[in-house]
Amino acid sequence: MNISAYILDYLKQFGTVTVPKFGVFSLENSKAVINSENGSILPPSTKIAFHSDYQALSEDLIGFVSNKKEISKEAAESELQIQTDFWKKKLQAEHTLEIQNLGTIFLEDGELHFKGERLESDHPDFYGLEEIRFSDINEGDSFESPINTEKDYKFNKSILWIFLFIIPVLGILYLGYTQQELLFGKKSFDDVSVQTKTKRIEKKMPVKIDSAQIKRADSVKAFKADSLKKDSIKQAAKTWKPNSNKK
Repeated sequence: MNISAYILDYLKQFGTVTVPKFGVFSLENSKAVINSENGSILPPSTKIAFHSDYQALSEDLIGFVSNKKEISKEAAESELQIQTDFWKKKLQAEHTLEIQNLGTIFLEDGELHFKGERLESDHPDFYGLEEIRFSDINEGDSFESPINTEKDYKFNKSILWIFLFIIPVLGILYLGYTQQELLFGKKSFDDVSVQTKTKRIEKKMPVKIDSAQIKRADSVKAFKADSLKKDSIKQAAKTWKPNSNKK
């Protein structure tokens, strides 16, 4: 890793870093901006700010680089000194200095300006916001999108109605098969009981013969027979005539 990468790493962890004899880098919130270079809208995020100070002194960054590279503090301080001297000379000669991962320093009208890099932020205020490109917004997309949306809506609506119709019908059929008594009530067995009653074979009681009644019937028959005999005799006597003596 180069020195600018260590500066950025330290800056992300602690929010500000002092580069000895060069200046102070810090993070600040940035509003949404329009990027005219590629025609896009950049969402709110954080960006790097810089304040030039060739008299600034701090050993925090030196110790950080020493631990990361596993070198002595003297060696880390020497590397930082070499890098900052190079940046100063280039800025003085070209009036502009681009520091990788951090931003660009430039001189304009005798004043020093800095354009810092924007960083992706995990801050809740910026969560979920993405870059919007104007090139992605055109008439074709805006025209086709509602059509597809409408088709998807109709298709989803049809599926919904099918399920709303089929599910209750299946539920009723299932209940009708498994819970017949709950829906239709208990079956009546009155007709069956009536039929079984009509088909029952009743036992015949034995007839008791009364001897007194038999004797009376026999005497009646005998009396009637005697009466018939007497009547027949009387009738024969009336019709019989004796023959006259022959002379």
